[in-house]
Amino acid sequence: MRLKRNRLSTYHIKKAVPQKDAEGGSYIEYSPTAPITAEMWSGGGKLQTEMYGNRLPNIRNLRLDGAYYEVPGGINGKVTYQMEDGPEIAAGDGVCIYAAADQEPDYQIVAVYPYSYLTLEVEKR
Repeated sequence: MRLKRNRLSTYHIKKAVPQKDAEGGSYIEYSPTAPITAEMWSGGGKLQTEMYGNRLPNIRNLRLDGAYYEVPGGINGKVTYQMEDGPEIAAGDGVCIYAAADQEPDYQIVAVYPYSYLTLEVEKR
């Protein structure tokens, strides 16, 4: 099964890198962007309604085009997914959906589902 080409768009992933400031507080800094090709649709359905409730209008789903493999115990012990000829993706990374690639990401990856296509649930920041 293939994704329908007229539904695909290019989005940009920014890897979340935890940093500490001079006073010991932590914050997230984002690495340079990496482009991905994906199909996007709004969150909905019974399961996502139960999971997210009032936050559902802020949820988007992305189905990524391309092969991937799992990288166990990747960065900070989190499971990550490496796209062939593409970025490494994990929960907590930023995604530029409506923002330009050189701006801060406007969505954050909430969940990653390794189905036949890598599927991401992202939430507006």
